[in-house]
Amino acid sequence: MRRALVAACVLAVAGCGSNGVPATTPEVTSVPPSINKRYVAQAEKDGAKSVTLLVSVKAGQQEAVEQALRELGAAVEAQDPRIGYVKAEVPIGKVDAVPNLPGVSKVDVDEPINNRLPEP
Repeated sequence: MRRALVAACVLAVAGCGSNGVPATTPEVTSVPPSINKRYVAQAEKDGAKSVTLLVSVKAGQQEAVEQALRELGAAVEAQDPRIGYVKAEVPIGKVDAVPNLPGVSKVDVDEPINNRLPEP
């Protein structure tokens, strides 16, 4: 048990620079996998001008996120600051920008679930 703890500590320190801070900072370079790109592409192909996104908001950032969404041309359909939730209809061309908005922690497409009844 002690060896495992020591090994974990060594690995944690090895990933840090000389001042104890991680040597590299991860950057957001693409749309997170939570956004179903296939669904968005199909919606655009079908002629839709927008898609509904469910946005998880960091504590204290609700109003700022809602304002940023509106600036992208989105219509806020529902929100609940108690749980950090915004549902917005976002223009398809602006979907990729939503995950990178300050205060946004997660984004998902509000898409229908295709559940078939089990066959006997």
